[in-house]
Amino acid sequence: MPVSFQKPEYNEALPNIVTGLEDELSARAASVMRQPIRNIQTTVQVLNDDGSIYDTITGRATGGTINYNATSLTRRTGTLRMVVEDRYLPSNTGAVWFDKRFRVYQGIVDLSQYPREAVNFLLGTFWVDESSVNIDENTSAITLTLSDKMTKWEDSGLENELKIEHGTPMSEAMRGIMELVGETDFGYMYTSDTKEVMPYDYKKEIGTSITDIITDFRDMYMDFICGYNTMGQFEYRKIEMQKKDDTRKVKWEFDSVNLDRADLALSFSEAYNLKDVKNRVIVAGSTSTKTGYTPKGSVKITDADNIFNVDAIGMRTKVIKNSDLTNDLQCIAQARYEIWKSAHFQEKVSIDVIPVYAIQPNDLITVTNPVTKKTYRYMVDNVSVDLDVDGRMSIDAHKLYYVGLDYGTADMPIVAAIKNGIEKLGWLSLGEQRIKDCYGISGDGKNTLVIRFVSNGVGGEQASTTAYLTSRRQTLELDIKDFEKLNLKDENGDVGRSAGDYADRILGHEMFHAVCNDFYGAPKTIDMPVWFKEGFAELLHGGKERYQSVVGFRSNEEKKKFFIDKASQELNGYWGSSSEDYVAAYLIACAMYYLSGSKQEFQKIFQRLEVENNVNLNFLYKALPLSENAGTIYDKVIEEMYNMPIWQYLNDPNDPDTCSIGGIHMMNIYNMPLSAADVFNNQMATTASLGFQLRYDE
Repeated sequence: MPVSFQKPEYNEALPNIVTGLEDELSARAASVMRQPIRNIQTTVQVLNDDGSIYDTITGRATGGTINYNATSLTRRTGTLRMVVEDRYLPSNTGAVWFDKRFRVYQGIVDLSQYPREAVNFLLGTFWVDESSVNIDENTSAITLTLSDKMTKWEDSGLENELKIEHGTPMSEAMRGIMELVGETDFGYMYTSDTKEVMPYDYKKEIGTSITDIITDFRDMYMDFICGYNTMGQFEYRKIEMQKKDDTRKVKWEFDSVNLDRADLALSFSEAYNLKDVKNRVIVAGSTSTKTGYTPKGSVKITDADNIFNVDAIGMRTKVIKNSDLTNDLQCIAQARYEIWKSAHFQEKVSIDVIPVYAIQPNDLITVTNPVTKKTYRYMVDNVSVDLDVDGRMSIDAHKLYYVGLDYGTADMPIVAAIKNGIEKLGWLSLGEQRIKDCYGISGDGKNTLVIRFVSNGVGGEQASTTAYLTSRRQTLELDIKDFEKLNLKDENGDVGRSAGDYADRILGHEMFHAVCNDFYGAPKTIDMPVWFKEGFAELLHGGKERYQSVVGFRSNEEKKKFFIDKASQELNGYWGSSSEDYVAAYLIACAMYYLSGSKQEFQKIFQRLEVENNVNLNFLYKALPLSENAGTIYDKVIEEMYNMPIWQYLNDPNDPDTCSIGGIHMMNIYNMPLSAADVFNNQMATTASLGFQLRYDE
């Protein structure tokens, strides 16, 4: 009588599993991968259809390769070399059969703890596609060819006609087709918003490929991915492509420059493709036979942080005709996807590393370029892991750039109010006039200032000015979310916060940056210390409100010492971007005004910088040469900060003056205090801009 196969009692889960799906890699997992000595072991758990563990195989895998592809439906493929045993050959009584799947782990023994245990990194859940035996005088091995569960649907077709109604949310359609073929195990499934719906009645005949339908649903709005995760669960995700704040945390930092090879990087290569860069994409859909309307979507790169934006390199347009698209939203979705590719895929990095097993497709990593020493974010495209003892991991990734979001129709009244402030109330020109009157510099009127409205979220920068090394054009970007409470009838632009945040003062501040960029040129202003650029921008409209907003000191003297200490740090190269840093920079500007002694000498600060080269070297001496010794000038500025009269006005809550350069406590250009409402007299406005040609980017 034949003896039935008795499986070993290996039905317990492995300890210390890292699936790669965690929001953040644990300190222990990161630590074991940085160990200078690795004791590694490949473990294969064979699972039954119900998910129970049929067998756990350790010490029998002699090598192999696991590959990840972020954009393919079949994300994971690989090979596994095993010692020659009959239970690894296809058999209904063995580990390789139709009702079995392999869960592959690579373990690293944690040498920092006792007893010694491995941290087990899950590389994927696989079905066996092929099994082959190779025996000769040199080798003896069984090779298994693996792929994730998508392999089950590659040759499958519809058994019945499929109909999905127009208006069905795409997430429901995607889940529906997977449940139709028998899928019950789901990972993260994105929930479609009210606009991400089936745009027409979708019909497919019997026999239509299941993977073709999955592809249709994935690409219906172009910026989605789907497939199986390491646990063998089906996922449906929206690609992060628009806002930096929306992206996940970085999984790993590869920095052979600063981490003394603790980053595990072995080699680096980067490729650049300039020919295919596009920063504007227009997508046209199918023209309706009933209405004659052709849906269309247009997207352009506007983010000032993106080096491919339309202001930096000019407009580079790509036009796409896709007859499968039937509404504007689909066209916009494809345009966003295409613009995302045109920015991201132009710079690809390939690195070979000691395996970092936790990295998954579409994970974010940072890589420091060993030539430029600059660090950038990348999204992982492809990974190949060699399971041999001395195996490496190869990673292909693309650099992340971010596309600024356009504002929506709900924000249009705010946009209109800001435009009115610029064109009728002098929210730019009055700041320019004050710069000209008090600092003695101005824009030459020949160059364009592009005004762009974005919607990035409350907090962060309300407004920012960007100059380019490749163009004299500049961009003034205004975040509508920070102007949501704008009083549409207030000529100063009250935004519902401090009087220091009045829109005319915010934009006056930005115009100092714009004028400097134009007057000196972007290469020189980039080299200027931040305290100079921000301090004199604050001095333009006054820093009293910001100064008074900083509380928690036992006395005015204690507060004074705090800010002078911070100013000393800034003069030595520090900048932290906090409100306190802006106050300290403002106080440095005040001290330089008092040390100048007269309006004429004060304006010479700005005139000297125009003719100086290498301004980042001994900047203070070049701006304010009170002594032959640069250190002595630093001492004079600090000493003046202790003695200057502005403190008594900053600390007086009853004094209405904002302590600006044009106010009663400094140049006194109007022989009256300049309060928050008066610092820019909006009734005096005569033009939108004195020194720039304005263009709204809409």
